Amino acid sequence: MQNYLLSKYNSIQPRFTITKFITVFTFILTSLFLIYYILFKDNLPTLSIPVISRDSSNRSILPSFFPVINRELIQTDYQPNVISKAQKPSCLIVIRTADGAMGNRMFLFASAYGLARLHQCELYVAPWILTDLRSIFLVNLNQTPVHLITRDSVVKEPGLFGRYSSCTLFDDLLRVPLKENLTRYEMIGFYQAYGYFLKYRHEISYLFQFNQGAIRPNVPLVEQLLKAVWNIPMNLGNYTKDNVTHQYLKSLLTHPSVPLMPVTWIGMHVRRGDFLTFFKIDTSVDYLTFAMNYYRRKYINCRFLIASDDKNYVRTNLGHNSDVFITPKSFFSGDDLAALALCEHTIVTGGTYGWWAAWLAGGNVIHDLNYPVPSQNCIREHYFPPWFVFPHAKSNSTKSRR
Repeated sequence: MQNYLLSKYNSIQPRFTITKFITVFTFILTSLFLIYYILFKDNLPTLSIPVISRDSSNRSILPSFFPVINRELIQTDYQPNVISKAQKPSCLIVIRTADGAMGNRMFLFASAYGLARLHQCELYVAPWILTDLRSIFLVNLNQTPVHLITRDSVVKEPGLFGRYSSCTLFDDLLRVPLKENLTRYEMIGFYQAYGYFLKYRHEISYLFQFNQGAIRPNVPLVEQLLKAVWNIPMNLGNYTKDNVTHQYLKSLLTHPSVPLMPVTWIGMHVRRGDFLTFFKIDTSVDYLTFAMNYYRRKYINCRFLIASDDKNYVRTNLGHNSDVFITPKSFFSGDDLAALALCEHTIVTGGTYGWWAAWLAGGNVIHDLNYPVPSQNCIREHYFPPWFVFPHAKSNSTKSRR
């Protein structure tokens, strides 16, 4: 009997030891994980996503920004994920010269931000460029992961490499890590290639939120549109004319309360001006009419809000349509841009200003074929995102074969 009990004990003892070891090992791993999570949870990677923001009444307001390829928005509050700026960046992106007008500067800034974000670089933006952008947008860089350098002396330090681009997407700028000779990089020209910032489009849209200076002139415009389309007064809710958000104004047009009939708002930018002489191009009324009819067939109850640098031309050629509204003559470029971004879809003739109006509005985009011009040497896939379409191209080719 004693021998039996002894043999039984010897058979049980190893199993007991193994079980105890597994229990202790699991406890240690769990403890280490909890300690790591508590110490480093703020630096764990998070997924930044576009949002539907909310007004002061906590109602969902569709954003007036970025295009989504599948047209699906994730409903969650956007809080920029600010990484620790104590980490010393290993590179510098510089923009201090800019040609053209607002659309060109938006491209240059967005591309610079995208590269700085991709490579965790510091970003130097010439003060005058930042001031110009902030005449229309908030550009709150303090709430983004990119560190803005304000010392002008940084551009005088040795080793700065500059390269010109009109709309070229340089592959070497997108490789991680950057080559040593590109770690202090000055962007010269326009950099009109959306690939530099597409990955961070939600952050770009956050930076390009309209300020009150651009929003305020649009309050009476929206009031006029509400009266003309639905014959209703404007209800600003908890807002005033001085603090109403762009998103709230957009919601008044795109989501009228029941039982009002829904309307599809199409923004249209007609660029003429210097394009007639400098690029020798002029968008035809046939194209504008085709694009409008395309949307009329695609959506129910369309209304067109048109901005242009030649509003007399628009009024003469398109003003007779009962579904057309033209922004006031008193509007400046920032006011017109904010007005076009109130819409759901866009028609563009040419130029970066219209490109950005379409980007900020979101939705579908129809663009004319005559821009960019051949002399710009643009690869179309670099300049046009996939949601910019050219349905009239097929129509024109069909006509030419007849």
